Amino acid sequence: MASWTDGPEYAPAARPAAFVAPVAEALAGPAPVPAVPEGVPGVEPSFVPPEGPAPDLRELVPSAAPGRNPNLPFESMTTPITAIEPAAARRPEEPFTASGPPITGYLPVQSVVQPTAQVNPAPFPAPGTPQWFAPPPGQPVIPAPSQVEIGQIWRETTNWVMVPLLIAMFILPISPIALLVAWLSTVQIRYRKVAIRRSYLIALILVGAISLITALTDPSVSLWDPLTITSTLAAWVLVFVTPGLVGSALRNHEPPDRY
Repeated sequence: MASWTDGPEYAPAARPAAFVAPVAEALAGPAPVPAVPEGVPGVEPSFVPPEGPAPDLRELVPSAAPGRNPNLPFESMTTPITAIEPAAARRPEEPFTASGPPITGYLPVQSVVQPTAQVNPAPFPAPGTPQWFAPPPGQPVIPAPSQVEIGQIWRETTNWVMVPLLIAMFILPISPIALLVAWLSTVQIRYRKVAIRRSYLIALILVGAISLITALTDPSVSLWDPLTITSTLAAWVLVFVTPGLVGSALRNHEPPDRY
């Protein structure tokens, strides 16, 4: 019977005066564990021999008669279903008496060679010949790097980039302004724009950081003095990096960048 200990839904409507344990019979104790005899039993175990004669073990060996080859399709060895006399039923434990399909294995595969098929592959070319260094058929031929003239590299780098760099290399007072103009003019370069803009961005960050640290370390030095020196050094580096990237793209026959 449920009580208030089973949940609030079983609690009485009126609070009792006292909680009294119900009167119930005590539970029965556990069953005694059966005693296990200790030591070896005193009586020797015995067995009863079989009454009838034992069968010959050679009769129990399964028959080694050839069965059906699972690699070959089924072949009907009996009369059709529409025959008048049905085939004799065979019990599952009886061996097959009718001769089944041969178990010689797979049938020989008859390969048909197309008249246009190439039976023997072409021989390898002799070492040192032009065919020896040619790529295998079916692979795209990668053009070798071609020679690019300096004038072509200058035209693709544009005067708007090279001239401000040359000014920043030799005219120290206006080198920061010339370097900034060269950076803004890189938008006209058509090859490897991302790498070129990244190079200029790294150079400008280094120029600004070194100049600011120098001005803060020595209050007697104005910010413009270290800015001009670092801009000149950056221009000397970028005047070789920018044409080098453009020339590498031209030699590798890279298409111009869209953006």
